[in-house]
Amino acid sequence: MPRVPYSYPAPGASSIADAIRQRRGERGLTPLDGMLLNAQPIAEGWNKLLGAVRTGSSLQDDLREIMILRVAARNRAAFEWIHHEPVARKAGVTTEQLTRIGDIQSNSFSSPGSGQLSPLQAAAAAYADAMTAHVKVQDGVFDTLKHELAKAAGGDEKTNQLMVEATGTVAVYNMVSRFLVALDIDDRANQEVPVPGLPSDNGAGVPTFPESNYGAGRGLVQVFGGQTIATRVHFHSMTAPWVILINSLMTNLTMWDDVVAGLSDAGYNVVCYDQRGHGASPAPSEPCTVEQLADDAADVLTALGVDKARAVIGVSQGGATALSFAIRHPDRAEKIIANDTQPASPAANAQAWEDRIALAKKEGMKPLADATVARWYGSDIPAGSEAIKAKASRLIEGTDVFGFEQGARALQNYDLLSTGLLKALAAKPTLLVAGEADGALPKVLEGLSQDVKKEGGSAEVTFASVSKAAHLPMMDNPQGWLEVVLPFLKR
Repeated sequence: MPRVPYSYPAPGASSIADAIRQRRGERGLTPLDGMLLNAQPIAEGWNKLLGAVRTGSSLQDDLREIMILRVAARNRAAFEWIHHEPVARKAGVTTEQLTRIGDIQSNSFSSPGSGQLSPLQAAAAAYADAMTAHVKVQDGVFDTLKHELAKAAGGDEKTNQLMVEATGTVAVYNMVSRFLVALDIDDRANQEVPVPGLPSDNGAGVPTFPESNYGAGRGLVQVFGGQTIATRVHFHSMTAPWVILINSLMTNLTMWDDVVAGLSDAGYNVVCYDQRGHGASPAPSEPCTVEQLADDAADVLTALGVDKARAVIGVSQGGATALSFAIRHPDRAEKIIANDTQPASPAANAQAWEDRIALAKKEGMKPLADATVARWYGSDIPAGSEAIKAKASRLIEGTDVFGFEQGARALQNYDLLSTGLLKALAAKPTLLVAGEADGALPKVLEGLSQDVKKEGGSAEVTFASVSKAAHLPMMDNPQGWLEVVLPFLKR
């Protein structure tokens, strides 16, 4: 319910309220107006500012509404989305485009397919996304929007005006959304943003989702330093043990979709989350470290009231995170399962990551997706892998460029062996897993298991490969992955 009562002065009782009524027209005062009118000077200034943005700007109507809706989606401001979706539709924005704009798991606005935005629309959406998620806008994002506006406007003076209007629109509607959510205006603060084609409420308080992986509790966790982490919990029972799943670089929590049901059916509460800069978790202002990412996993467990997980499970960058978790938080998990990762970054990888970051910043995530999928899967790909590769490509393309850069920094120069990894794993039941077609990583992880055993610890440390799988075996061969993982979890 609203955290402050509404104030609706009668017609004629307040010149400020009457001016707002005039701007609103037949719709009359909204709950937002009723909240603002508790502080009439602010309501008056707000009315003038919003009027200038809505009716005094020379931006195309579709661009303005696309930016406003992306802000609403990012900030989970259902009220803002509900009031602007009809305006966007009137401006020609299609249902399929609305789905793309509202899907905060992705920022792939211009990639081919259903709902593809024009270059100008995509640039506007990306600009709104960057301003909202990161505040600071990368030069490439800024320059792309300016270039597209210049093509449409035909002059530098007009382009400068449009850039200020676009920036002002995003800034103002970030203000609006924060005001709406903080004060729970119209009882919408806890409502999911009703993006067409994405999860929505069925009116009975029960989420209805097109894919089974969305049928779970979603939330945000604030970890150390104020970073926000997006989570999804698949709850089995009050007494069930917990497992936490950590995604790879350039994916998000949906990469676990095909194994979550198997874990849940086996009797586990499952929490997935988007690592920093991925999915719905905004990018940090500073580059990540593997140790910091491990602390994030511990903070997510703490936020859920989980003192000790049955297992911390990660893949690739998430696998390195799980290994670091064993060092930094040994009392917070019974077991560790690290997939398709390495205990330390090879020296040659530092420049390779620098090259990948440069490619993404210059050309976007699509060329990086093409190169990465080719590297992950090579020519010896498992049966049915074309669909798998397509999904992997979508996940990579949907990753925020700045989020990728900040996350990739964690993989450039880490060395867990120098911080006690072998000793930590010798004291912790550990399963090291790799897809059989994942290049050198099966041998790397098998060698790590042997090195741990030489430490002489009492814990079980084993290596297993997953057939018909490459870098992401839980996606490539989910049943094969579960057949390896579930027996280890149950022991």
